[in-house]
Amino acid sequence: MRLHLLALLCLLPFAAPAGAAEFDTCLVLSGGGARGMTHIGVIKVLERERIPVDCIVGTSMGAVVGSLYASGMSATEIETALRALDWNTMFADRIDRRAFTQRRKAEDRSFLAKGGFGLRDGKLGVPPSVFEGQRLAVALRAALLPSANIARFDDLPIPYRAIGTDLETGEAVAMDQGDLVNAVRASMAVPGAFAPVSYGERSLIDGGVSLNLPVEVAQAWGAKRIIAVDIAAPLKKREQLLDPFSITDQMVTALMLKETKRQRERLGAGDVLIIPELGDLGSADFTAGLDQGVALGEAATVAALPQLQAMQVSPQAYAAWREARLARLKPIGAIERVELVNTSTVDDAAVRAHITAQPGDAVDAKKIEDDLGRLYGLGEFSRAYYTVDTAENGGSVLTYVTRSRRWEEDGTLKFGLFMQDDFEGQGEYQIGARYGKREINRFGADLSLEARLGDRNRAFAEFNQPLNMRRTAFVRPSLEWLGENQPLIDDANITGDYRYSRWDARAGIGLNLSHWGEVSVAPFVRRNHYDLRVDSQPTGIPRTATSAGVDVDFTLDTQDDAEFPGKGWYLHARHTRYLPMLNADSEGFTSRAQASYAFTALGGRWQFGAQAQDHRGNAYEDVALLGGPFRLSGYGIDRLRGTGSALATLQFNYPLAQLLQYPLFVGGSLEAGQVWRRGQEPAFDRTIFGGSVYSALDTPIGPIYFGLGLAEEGEEAVFLRLGQPY
Repeated sequence: MRLHLLALLCLLPFAAPAGAAEFDTCLVLSGGGARGMTHIGVIKVLERERIPVDCIVGTSMGAVVGSLYASGMSATEIETALRALDWNTMFADRIDRRAFTQRRKAEDRSFLAKGGFGLRDGKLGVPPSVFEGQRLAVALRAALLPSANIARFDDLPIPYRAIGTDLETGEAVAMDQGDLVNAVRASMAVPGAFAPVSYGERSLIDGGVSLNLPVEVAQAWGAKRIIAVDIAAPLKKREQLLDPFSITDQMVTALMLKETKRQRERLGAGDVLIIPELGDLGSADFTAGLDQGVALGEAATVAALPQLQAMQVSPQAYAAWREARLARLKPIGAIERVELVNTSTVDDAAVRAHITAQPGDAVDAKKIEDDLGRLYGLGEFSRAYYTVDTAENGGSVLTYVTRSRRWEEDGTLKFGLFMQDDFEGQGEYQIGARYGKREINRFGADLSLEARLGDRNRAFAEFNQPLNMRRTAFVRPSLEWLGENQPLIDDANITGDYRYSRWDARAGIGLNLSHWGEVSVAPFVRRNHYDLRVDSQPTGIPRTATSAGVDVDFTLDTQDDAEFPGKGWYLHARHTRYLPMLNADSEGFTSRAQASYAFTALGGRWQFGAQAQDHRGNAYEDVALLGGPFRLSGYGIDRLRGTGSALATLQFNYPLAQLLQYPLFVGGSLEAGQVWRRGQEPAFDRTIFGGSVYSALDTPIGPIYFGLGLAEEGEEAVFLRLGQPY
């Protein structure tokens, strides 16, 4: 059915541009993903040989390169701008994690899968596409900022058209006005991968579906001569068609090539067709596209010079053409008004609280991008972008646009899985789910409900209420029930295995420290139950106990990734003070701290880590545990037990390959740690040294580790871990 639809789309006509003009030479650039970097090489030769271009029509990646050239950039400037981008992350919506709110960062470190389901009208839903293209759109807006106040594409330094496909009719659409970046995004909105883009009353997808080499658009527009560049991928050989994905891709490619062949046949004797020899250059490898495609585009254009020389002009004429071209750019005036178009459930005042641009400021792309990063980091928008228009007095109207995540208007549902095993009889297994409802009121309150089952059962409810529009202060009441098997240590240092369960109620109040952390104070009351397990040594621990006190928490998180960071700091410290109130049985305190510093060197990602815990008093639940992956990996899970512990690690992750766009690492760790009990103090001579070697795969459901841990005295353990434990 899908293939029949694609075939129909390719046979439908395009929507011709309104009005016709006359142009001497029109450049037609086809789509082809990363192969489209070849267009830069073509333009380089055209510039070098003084061949002026009077109009440009582009599809998909041809629309990207074409828009940059049409906006006044040279080929060298285009190449420099595109090489500066991180193409490994450019098509991911996940912006720099350091721009997240601390609440989002904390969820990022939880056991939950990265993706989830949305709830709307009582139904489960998923995003309409894999990507929204937030990163790419921000990069394009920065590059195209000098032409941002030009609404008609005829008024660009070089008149321009981007080709999209009407999702409803299958008709090819030549976009000639509006927001240039949105037009480019629409032209490259690959179905399923990118969300459709609105253009007037139409919803558009990738122009390559209907017209990958838009020769007839240029002809209908009035071009006398055409330079057409076809970089579409060829059909695969039979031996390469080994799975459903490659077969489906082959059928779509065949339909696109059929239409491309028809477009080629429209070219006349005075036109030039350039087909670079790109071999097996992939459409998804943008680094290779830049490294190889640019040179191959130059070579193919040089080979076509005998045909192109008829279009060559004198140095004086070419200089005059360039000067006239750049003269069409209108100066971007200072900001006269800052407007907002907000279709989300976030209150307008809350959105404006994150906007720093003010009337009278210059239009600064970096400053605006920082604003967008903070907005997108809230996690409430499918997209956040800006437009620049000319105001009545010659200044600029800067408009911030925030789009809703309509598919999750009634909340989100995320699932999580965690398991680890040391293959020596010790393991942990948990499955769970979390429901989240955000933007409950105008200050952005949210509700979280979580349940877990396994060796650690948990039911948890938390309400987070920001106290101002910037969400810098909050109150956070919560209620938790927890049940788990736990080795507990009594006052005489006797260890017994217990089924430990508790009810915990608390009410936190705190401050968000910009985008890098938070501090909070949370009074709590807790009811503990200790049930001795069968075949375990009895201890002096009572059956029930009440604890009351206050937790003081501090978190700093500037790391770029929660599990495999390449830069940044992480610090979490908690001091729990038990107070003699509400008939509490516990007294004393427990202090915990965990810190890590990540950096990149020698082609890999390094991480120094340290953690410590110390308990003084009779709160039996505060047990310090070591053993298991990266916690003295040579020992079984939680094998070392005490009232205090210290651990230092050095971890190295080397990116080995990509499996379906997910990074595969090989790595190792060096570890040193110890535990101590009541009456003891930390001592160097009790330190245990060890380490591990492993492979790791980052996946949507969490990281997967498989490795071998070693420690002193011949201790060793094979370990498998899936997901994050907390």
